[in-house]
Amino acid sequence: MPRTRSIVTTGALTLAALLTGAGWLGYQQWAAAPVARESITTYDPDDPHEVSRTADEVFTATVVSPASQQQINGLARDVYPVHVKAVHKGAVHGDLTVAVESGHTHLKTGRAYVFATFPFDEPHDTHGQVTETTPQPATEETMQTWHRATHQR
Repeated sequence: MPRTRSIVTTGALTLAALLTGAGWLGYQQWAAAPVARESITTYDPDDPHEVSRTADEVFTATVVSPASQQQINGLARDVYPVHVKAVHKGAVHGDLTVAVESGHTHLKTGRAYVFATFPFDEPHDTHGQVTETTPQPATEETMQTWHRATHQR
């Protein structure tokens, strides 16, 4: 009987060790899985009226030169120098920089876009594109759409 008990105990300990090892490997696989970042917004990022209510500024500007990469508030950003041509909302003017999420948008130098932004405290004169939105090419139709959106109640 003691020999049977010894075999059963050894088998149980071996099974427990295997299950613990398998569980640990499974946990490490699960824990190491990348987490997709998702923003929760209180507006529809595809609706100019809702985005313009969220933005502090909406303006048309021409990209002056290619983007530089910067860390702003701990996030990688593509920062574009722009020259403001028309203001639809807010009080921006002249030359400033606009930061968009890095890798999401490639703006072309010399082209005009409509931006919906908010000001960063630091760096000064840098404005961030509203979350989950992209600057829109400044066609006549796009500028009219954003202008109407900023003046709706």
